Amino acid sequence: MGAVDVFDMQGRAAAASGSRSARRCRPAAALHGLIVNYTGFQTEFAAPRHRLELPTGYVTLVFTFSEGLWVTRTEDLGAARLRPASRAMVSGPRTVPAIGVHAGRVSGLEVNMAPMGAYRLFGVPMWHFEDAHVDLEEVLGPPGRHLTERLQSLGSWADRFALLDEVFCARLEHGPPSAPEVRGALARLWAGSAPLTRVTAETGWSARTLRARFREQVGLSPKAVARVFRLQHALRLLAAGTAAAHVAAACGYHDQAHLSREVKAMTGLPPSQFVRLRGGLAPGSALDRMPGRVTSVMLSG
Repeated sequence: MGAVDVFDMQGRAAAASGSRSARRCRPAAALHGLIVNYTGFQTEFAAPRHRLELPTGYVTLVFTFSEGLWVTRTEDLGAARLRPASRAMVSGPRTVPAIGVHAGRVSGLEVNMAPMGAYRLFGVPMWHFEDAHVDLEEVLGPPGRHLTERLQSLGSWADRFALLDEVFCARLEHGPPSAPEVRGALARLWAGSAPLTRVTAETGWSARTLRARFREQVGLSPKAVARVFRLQHALRLLAAGTAAAHVAAACGYHDQAHLSREVKAMTGLPPSQFVRLRGGLAPGSALDRMPGRVTSVMLSG
């Protein structure tokens, strides 16, 4: 288990209105490249909090130790229909936002995974998680049902992180391997170093075969992956205060209007509103799930 980072984030109003604390840790060395981090969290607010969760290309597993968490996934934030979250819930890669709402006081633990890490550790095709929040029991069976209780019964975040290391390391021997062609294409798309047609040609596969392998091992098509990674690049620049016209040019959008359409379609917010709600937070802040990523925006609270 890696070193533990501590984050404390106060409410938007006075500090007395509430706070969110988190303990973030890297997994065991054997899991590097598969799991990004573990985060134990606890919030104490007097009123409900609404978080907008943005597409990142990664997989999140959330264990909740208390009631009062609701989730939805939709392109239209105004039409979002919330449902109670399961106590151990997997959210796969997506191209649309999700909303998480909690009643003000909630605690739990989340695991952020690379998509092919989830493919190997869960041992099921990643299209299983497409456009859905999936209960861990559906993936792991009875052990998934009991893992939340085991984690909650432990007395410290360090012990909980260690249990997750134990569980996931034990699954390494049984999960399916990812294809090197998919790993290479995913890395190239993330870097934005080549167009999709060239990335496809480098695998030696047809576009149809690459799409099928990506849906199996990543959960999105190569084109959708490229959209998500370009969006993350744009959000990082927008959050840093870069003008929208310059962001559009730097990220390969046709023009500023194209950027605005894509940001609205994939986050539910126009760029100007995203910038306002982020409030100048840098990527990888205490609000975000992962280092270097723009993963979340507070909608209220």
